[in-house]
This record gives sequence, C-alpha cells and structure tokens, in this order.
Amino acid sequence: MVLRQDTVIKISLLALVLLQACGSTRQLAVDYPKTEITPLKPLKGQAGVAADDYYVQLISEFEFKGGNALKNGCSDMGSHYENADISAALLFNVRNDAIKLKQEVSGFLYQAAIGTCHFKLETKKANLTPWLRLDAAKDTQLDYSFLTSNSHDSNLSQVVNDVNAAGNLLALTGVGTGVAVMGKLAGTWVDGSQQAAVKAPPATKVSSETHTLPAYVQLSGDSGSLVGDRLPVYQVIDGGAKFWTSEASLLGELRIYPEITPALLLKTGSDGLPDAHDLSLPELWHVPIQSAGGQMPLRQVLDQLNQADKPNLQPDWQNYSQVESQCRQLKLVMKDLGFNKYDRDAVLYYFLNQSPDWKNFNISQQLAMTDQLRPKLLEQYHSNGFAGCLADEDYIAMKNMKLSVNTPQDWEQITSSRLKKEGVINTIQALARQLLAAVKNPDKDEMTHQLYPLLNTDKSGNGSVLVQNHLSNFGLEAMLQVPVIPDEGVVINAGQLAAMFLGLNVESYSCARPAQEQGQPLANIGIILFATKPGSPREKGGALEFELVQGKIVRITLQHPAFRDFEQNIADYPDLGGCRIEADLLNSLH
Repeated sequence: MVLRQDTVIKISLLALVLLQACGSTRQLAVDYPKTEITPLKPLKGQAGVAADDYYVQLISEFEFKGGNALKNGCSDMGSHYENADISAALLFNVRNDAIKLKQEVSGFLYQAAIGTCHFKLETKKANLTPWLRLDAAKDTQLDYSFLTSNSHDSNLSQVVNDVNAAGNLLALTGVGTGVAVMGKLAGTWVDGSQQAAVKAPPATKVSSETHTLPAYVQLSGDSGSLVGDRLPVYQVIDGGAKFWTSEASLLGELRIYPEITPALLLKTGSDGLPDAHDLSLPELWHVPIQSAGGQMPLRQVLDQLNQADKPNLQPDWQNYSQVESQCRQLKLVMKDLGFNKYDRDAVLYYFLNQSPDWKNFNISQQLAMTDQLRPKLLEQYHSNGFAGCLADEDYIAMKNMKLSVNTPQDWEQITSSRLKKEGVINTIQALARQLLAAVKNPDKDEMTHQLYPLLNTDKSGNGSVLVQNHLSNFGLEAMLQVPVIPDEGVVINAGQLAAMFLGLNVESYSCARPAQEQGQPLANIGIILFATKPGSPREKGGALEFELVQGKIVRITLQHPAFRDFEQNIADYPDLGGCRIEADLLNSLH
C-alpha cells in the first residue's frame, strides 16, 4: 500500500508533537530579592539600641505558595528522578573575617527528569549563622548562588550533599539544647572555617549567578534595623503540547530573615528583659555550649582557652585588687567569646558575689543608714566599686535583670540620705556639747552665763526656755520657785534652769543622740540620759529631751519612756551618730 505524501507529512508532525509533549520538563527560576527592613526596638527602660543589647541569628526557610503547584497537572506520580538531567540548587556563602566565620549552607535542591511529573524538591529551615552580637553580625557578608544544570553528569545533588556534609553550622545551632555563640575567641573551641572540600561540578555544564545580599544588621548611633530578604522561586514548564512557549508560576519564596534575643544563658521575663535573679554561678557554669565536637559546659569552654587568656576563677576573695583584676579578665574573655552584656554581667555578678567587697558595695540602703557603719567605712565601701572591671552600664544591666546591686543613682541616694542623717546628728550633737558643758559647771552663776545664749522662746525671748516634767512629782517646783507646773510646762529663765540642774544633783550624763520616729532621726529633738547621786530628789535619774528651733533650745523636758519611747529606740539602735548608750546605764535609771 502506498501512502500519499501529504499523509506522511501529517503523521510526522503528529509524532513530533507527541514526542515533544512527552519531553516536556519543569525547571526552577529565582527572581531578584525583595528586601524587608524592620526597625530594632529598644529594650524596656532604654532610650535607644546598643550594639551589645541583642544577639541575632540569620535563618533561611522556604515558604510554598499556591499549594501543590509542582504536581499540578501530573497523572503519573512516579519518582523517576534518579536519572535526572535537570537540577537546580541555591547555596549561601557566609563570611565574617573578624570572627573567622566561613560557611556554605544549602537553601534548596531541585532535581527533574524528562516528563513533568518526575521531580524532587528538597527544602529545609537552615541556620545561616550562629548567634552573633549585633556588633559582630553587622560585618557579616552573605552571598547566594543559584546553580542550574541540564546534564546528568553534573547533577547538583552531589554538590549540595558535599555542602551539607562539610558544614558544621547545623551542629552548632540546630542540635540539642545548648547555645551556639561566636566571637573572636570562638576559634579556640569552634572553627567554622575547617570544612571538607566541596567537589564542584564541571563549570561548562553548570549555569550560575551569584548575588550579594545587603547586611542583615544595620546600626547607626543609638538606633538600628534588621534586614530580611525574600527570593521568589518560580516553576517553569518548557515544551509539551505548547512546545513553543514556557509557562511560569510562583512556587514559593525563600525567606532569609534575622531572629533576635537579648540573652542565651538566661530566661527572658514578661517585660522582654533577661531575668538573672534566681540563679547561681554553678548553674551558669553548667550551661551547655555547642561546639563542633558536641556540647560542653561554659566552664569547660573557659578552661580550654589559652593560658594567656584564661581568667583565674578562684582568686583570693579577700584581696580586692586580685578579684577586680580577674573580673576584668573574665569580662574580656566572655566578650571575645561572643556573649553580650546581659549574659556577661550575669556571670560576673555571681562570680563577684563570692567577694565581701562586692557585698559591701551593694549594701542595702536600710543597712547603709545604720549607725554601726560610720561615714568613713561607708565611703570605703563605695570606693571599692570594681571600676577596673565594671562600668556604670554594667550595674544598670544587672539591676534590670533583677539582681541586687547599687547603681550610681542608688549610691547617690545612699550618700545623700546619709549626709542628711549626719547633718541632723551633727546639729543635735553640736548644741548638746554646749549644753552639757554648761550644766556640768558646779558654779550657778557661771552655769547661768553659759546657758543664756543657748535658750530662746517666742514668749520671753533670749535666755528663756519651756520646761516640762514627765518624770514624777519630785519637788521640781521648789527648785524653780514656781507654782505647780502644768502639763504644757512653764517658761523659765537661765538662772532658774541652772538651779534645776544643780538641785537634781546629777552624777553623770550620757552622750546626746537625736530622737527618732519610724527609724528616722529627728532634726530638732535630742535626748540625753542622766544618772543622779544618792540623796537626789529624783532617785536614779531619767532622760532629758531638748528641742531646737533655729539653733536655740526652746524646750527642755524631763522625759519618761511613756511619753517618748527612748528605751526601745536605744535597744534597737544602741549606737547612733557615734553615741553609744550601754544597756547598763539604761537599766540603772529604773
């Protein structure tokens, strides 16, 4: 049978179309990145962002768009991609020369054979960097390379497998519960630059394009931004029934985005700040740190440092200079290992907490106000502030982490309160010294002469004073030659007051101290105890309270504990303003 020529042509064209339909393929294409910028937010209580506030880690993750776009239109779901002639891969190259970081990380791998349904796409969430402080992260350079191949001999799966086998970054950041942090000294326990050689496919059989992404951390003054990127990934169908066209649809986006945290060794409170108040040094020493060889405790990381860098973690705690020096060394090492100020300061706080000088510097305000601590001793506590190791911002960071420390503002308040207290005490004691010098004079005329300039009342002017008696009826009226003294007292002159002191026949006086209310010294009321000689009209003695107004004594009261509970106050504060009243003297008055 002989076929007509036009029939042969038609059959040939139909066969060509069928062959072309069977030979259709899917490929991937990557568009240029879409950049996203997010401002960095200052932590609570801070006006701006410092380079030492956060850690940042760069992540890549594939986000699918449009559901099962790859499989759309497939009826044969066989997996005949083993003999793939088409492959595509995206690889990241991470470099940071300052901290010796050099890594290759795969973004995705695509393989396909002839036929639209014979393909394989491998995607995974990957950590492109370990945790880095902002100041280190800003110097990181990130490139990505998109590779494509149409040759079975140069299948890119081997390249991706080599990259995954060579890189130890996932071991650092994606395994276990340990933290991975990297700084200048990280090479002593983690060397990201030591990788197995990656066998590159023949360059003639692979097409590639490489682009540099913008820095993912941007800092300027006290502000900063985080930069992320989205790489749109398209599937492209070539050939098939429409062999003269290519169809492209969005498959998904490869996201490259930074994540941040203010601490790696500590929990973060509800306010967003690290919380270090319920820890101990042994707990911090045992925090696991990821290394190329597995996890190791933080203490072991420090122990493996070179001898020149290694701090002495067991100094003589009684030796302030030695403790301060080793604190400084530990701080520098922690910073060079890559830890930020919160993690560093938490470790430094618990390290220093073994020093008595540290505890003295961070004395509570209540204890600082007690008179057992004289101003000179308190000044010494303040001077041992570990300035050779810690700056003001370190104390502020510790305070923000709920640790018991005295910031510069706390010490200003302590000093101000103590000076105010000392001023009150000094005023009372200065007037009391003049009063005691006068009343100890055995000569009435001389005593009167000395008392006169100390006394003043609005009612009678200079040389007068209001006298009250809360002790008992022991004949005070006869001494003063006045009628019965009412509850509010009576105003007398300096001569009458001299007669009172001589008539009491006092054997000894205590030192003077300010009266107190609710634990606070009063600025204008002082108390002196006195013991009398045998035969005195006031047996045993009592307390003498004096009140000042504008540097003059306006009132003197023979006081009883029922009116002013000075006995309990002396028991609570036996030493106040350098005036110590022993219990024996107090008991002798009963």
